[in-house]
This record gives sequence, C-alpha cells and structure tokens, in this order.
Amino acid sequence: PSLASFEARLSGGHPNSLGNTVSVAQHVIADRSLLPELIATYSSDDEVVRLRVSSALKRVAWAEPRWVHEELDTVIGWVVAIQQPSAQWTIAEILLTLGPMLSTAQRNRATELMKAHLSASEDWIVLIKTMETLANWAKTDPELRAWLPERLEQLGREPRKSVAQKARRLNEALSDY
Repeated sequence: PSLASFEARLSGGHPNSLGNTVSVAQHVIADRSLLPELIATYSSDDEVVRLRVSSALKRVAWAEPRWVHEELDTVIGWVVAIQQPSAQWTIAEILLTLGPMLSTAQRNRATELMKAHLSASEDWIVLIKTMETLANWAKTDPELRAWLPERLEQLGREPRKSVAQKARRLNEALSDY
C-alpha cells in the first residue's frame, strides 16, 4: 500500500465509525515496513482519516509497542502539528502503553505535551485520557505528582460530570502514592 491507499482505505463511512481501521492496523502489524506510511497519513486533509490513523496506530502500539516507540518522535510531531483532539487523546493512550520504554528525554517531552493538552484542551476525551496517563506516571515522578493535583482539582469542578468525577478520583488516588 501507498500513502494514497491508506488514505483511501481510512476515508468514508460514518465519521464516528472505525471504517477499515482494524484491517489497516492488522495490515501494518503483519508488515512493519508499512508503519511509516500509516504515520505519514496524518498529512491527510480529512479529519476522519486522521482520527482513524490515530486509532490504527494505537492498535499497532498495543500489538508491537517497540515499533511505535521507534517512531514516537515523528508521531508526536504530527500530533503537535495537526492539533486534533482525536490525535491528542490517542497519544495519551499510546504513551501509557509505551511509558516503560521511554528515555528520560522522550518522557519529559511527552509529559510537557500532555500537560499542555490538560491545560488547554476543551475536549472531554482528551482531558480524561490525558489525566489517566499523567496520574499513572505521577506514581514514579515526584515533579509530576507535585504539579498534577492542582490541575485535577480545577478539573474536578468541571461542569461535565465525566471529567469532574475522573479528576476527583485520580486526585484521591494520587494522595496514596
């Protein structure tokens, strides 16, 4: 497959459906050489295609975390460039999966990225997935453990119940670390 073929396979259908995401992920898992092409499909002008790239990439990370780890700088570069909520919440999930593999520099860059998402995003899924990953990382990161409670406290007052409840639960759990 080429970049155009991944874009074609990931486009169309209902915007909230997975479309061919699972088969694309399976195709990449079967042939590692296709991973850079999948990541490059973030360049699509179609927001739905980019959402499905994130979803496929998450599946590849679950199956072959080392492969995605090797491409992490490129993936983060795209997440920053496209500023799309689906890429932002998926990177939090991918980073949770890859956490133990990250170098100190990668972890610092990822932490700063997620702190920015937690501070600036209005998307409830971005907030929840990012809180989950940062709270998990705070178990072993004293600086993050010091920074996170104030933000969780603010989010605990969110009008959206799902965000507020998750923030309060995670903040309570932080006090046990």
